[in-house]
Order: sequence, then structure tokens, then C-alpha cells
Amino acid sequence: MILQFLANGIAQGSVYALVAFGFALIYRTIRVFNIAQGATYTVSAYIFFTFAKIINLPTLISLIIGIFAGIVLTTITESFIFYPLYKRDASSGIALISSLGIYIFMVNLIALFYGNETKILSPGIEKTFSFWGIILTRIQIFEILVGLLFIPAFLIYLKKSIIGREISGIIDNPKLALAMGMDIKKIRLIAGSFGAGFIGLASALVALDVGIDPQIGIGAILNGAVGMIIGGISSLSGAGIGGLLLGIVQNLVVYQTSARWQNTITFAILIIFLIFKPEGIFGSKKRGEG
Repeated sequence: MILQFLANGIAQGSVYALVAFGFALIYRTIRVFNIAQGATYTVSAYIFFTFAKIINLPTLISLIIGIFAGIVLTTITESFIFYPLYKRDASSGIALISSLGIYIFMVNLIALFYGNETKILSPGIEKTFSFWGIILTRIQIFEILVGLLFIPAFLIYLKKSIIGREISGIIDNPKLALAMGMDIKKIRLIAGSFGAGFIGLASALVALDVGIDPQIGIGAILNGAVGMIIGGISSLSGAGIGGLLLGIVQNLVVYQTSARWQNTITFAILIIFLIFKPEGIFGSKKRGEG
């Protein structure tokens, strides 16, 4: 039984890892605790639902459109809100409140058009596979494979590509990057697009697994942020691992107690790390490379 909960935790943690990684990439690039990414998560899921269930396009095409919609939303908010605030040297508190306002506005807009009830993308019984007594659905297997493949592949891309090195430069020392003539606005937009892509991909997988409602974004971003803090704010790879560990711990808590304790253990872990190890497991006390 414990192996089943562990497997469920790895599947759930893989989704958290995608969100934590995308959230960390955006946070470290634009230096904003961007709650608006909860809106990105929600919008991506609902656009995916619209094209898959209402317009009846193939699932893969609908998924790509949903992710693209989240990227467009992130690009718009970065271009017209966060970058202008950055140019004016606005405080992080103003940016945080702005991101919260974006989230509230978008969630209410989605509820207005789609309603507050839960939407199911995959009605009926999902195909399952059994491994050594462990049963996983097809979507859970996709979640694990996507998390294990996409994050390492993107980390390699960051190290090998020119744009990846530019993103790392802004993450490590934005003032030096500006002095060297880097296009800060362009790189922020690209990093935000990549981060939104990971978050949108996670939302599509969850939509296929358990369905969607207008409030899904805030819980996803909370778990992503906690995963980032667990792994280490100064480490992109650590953020992904932190999200994975959080999913495993949550499911092991369910195994020992009940699902009602999931949120409690999440906040307890957050408080413990903030007090005793704010740099996270893989982070450093000074800004470092992911």
C-alpha cells in the first residue's frame, strides 16, 4: 500500500515540479513573487478545455493552444505591468499586489464566462497500468514522464544555448547584464514565456487527470512556491526537486492520516523551511546558478 501512495506522490510531485520550476524561472528573472501565474495556470487549463471539449480539436493541438494562451497572458502582463514597474524602480510589494490584482481579475472573468462548477475533460474510466502491484493511470504516467524529461532537457538548453546563458546572466546579476548591453526586456519576456509554458503544461495534465474549476490556480501556485522554497530559491533544478518532494510527502501524509491534512502539512513544511533553512535544500545563502 505504501508503494502505491509513493507512486501517486511521484505523479503529483511531477506536476508540482513543473509548476515550481516555471514559477522559479519567472521569479528569479523578474524578481517578483508573481501570483498572476495562478491566472496563467487557470487560463491555460480553460483554453485547453475550450478547444478540446467545445470546439472538439485533437487533444494535443488543444493542449498546445492552451499553453500558448498562458504564454500570451504572461507576455501581456510583463509588457504592460511588470516591466514598466521595473523601469520605475517600483518596490516588490507594489509588483506583488499588482500580480494579485491580475489573478483576481482573470479568475473572476473565467468564472463569469464558464461558471464556477468543475469541468471534466476525460469522463469515464481512465486506462490504467499495473507495475509490481502499483496501479497508475495513463495520465499519471504522462505526468511522471513529462516532469522527468522536460525539466532536465530545459536545464541543458539553458547551459548550452545563447539565450539560456543570457537568462542565467540576468538571474545572477541583472545590473552587470544591463551594463554589458543585454536586452533586458527581451530576455525577461523569453524567460517569462518559458516559465509560463511549464506552468501551462502542468495545468493541462491536471485538467486531464481531475478536471478544472476557476480556483485551481491559487493552490497550484502555492504548491509550486513551496516546492521552490524547499528546493532552494537560488537553484532552478532544486525548485523542480522540491516540487517532487512535496508531492511525495503530501501523499505519504495521506497514507498515514487523511487527505484533510494535505494543506496543513504543506504550510507546516513552508514554515519549517522559512525558519530553519530559508535557502532550501539545494540553494545557497547568496544568489547562485541553477
